[in-house]
Amino acid sequence: MLKRSLLFFSNFLERPLSFEEVVAGNFKVIKHLGMGSYGHSYLVMDLSKQQVKVLKALRIHKRITKSGRRGFELEKKILKSINHPGFPQYFEEGIFKEIPFYTMEYIDGKNFEQLIFSEGWTISEQGAFQIADELLILMEYLHSRNIIHRDIRIPNVIFDGSKVRLIDLGLGRYLGQEIKGKILTNGLHLRKGYNFQADFYGLGHFLLFLLYSNYSFNQNQKEKSWEEELNISSKAKHIIRKLLQIEPAYDHCCQIREDIKELST
Repeated sequence: MLKRSLLFFSNFLERPLSFEEVVAGNFKVIKHLGMGSYGHSYLVMDLSKQQVKVLKALRIHKRITKSGRRGFELEKKILKSINHPGFPQYFEEGIFKEIPFYTMEYIDGKNFEQLIFSEGWTISEQGAFQIADELLILMEYLHSRNIIHRDIRIPNVIFDGSKVRLIDLGLGRYLGQEIKGKILTNGLHLRKGYNFQADFYGLGHFLLFLLYSNYSFNQNQKEKSWEEELNISSKAKHIIRKLLQIEPAYDHCCQIREDIKELST
């Protein structure tokens, strides 16, 4: 109840930074990119370097709780530790009007929701699993460092014109991480678990989204399961069922990539 009240009042009181406002004497706001559970994201110009960046500022209801501040610090720590072109590069941090913030690389591209609904992309079974395989390379990099993304969703997977990039580590955690003295290995929701399977579950739903880009909806048609609606191979269904934990789950990214390789042969 308290958490819900904090969120309500923060949404009511919180106002995004203004257009052309200069943060910490150096970062000029170009536009508000969006709001997540942890922070507001802005496209800014680094005036000292004449470089476009993304600035993420911690939201009110997260600033006033220890867990919120701790989560923001963890997000920075994880991003700092990543050295891979598939993820945004971390730059610097600071405080502006008592609001903690940090900056990172701006990835110029579109997420797959934009590509499908705005650009009219339709993605075949082979194309969907090729994209999934590229994404798995990034997930494998995180997992090799015992990092779980925990938010594999269409808004967070970007195509920059040549390759897939993965953003937003706000929900990222370390495998077996201690939270309030307890080691968490599972969550109430499969996507929010503290294990690698949480990312696999997100990948399964991401794949379904891509595959439905080729599906024609009939308003009068009775709703069916994805297995009935999608015209995909039995091997593709098997992979998705394992990702969604309908069948025994995968343990590692390499197992999924091996099955995808078999799919394309």
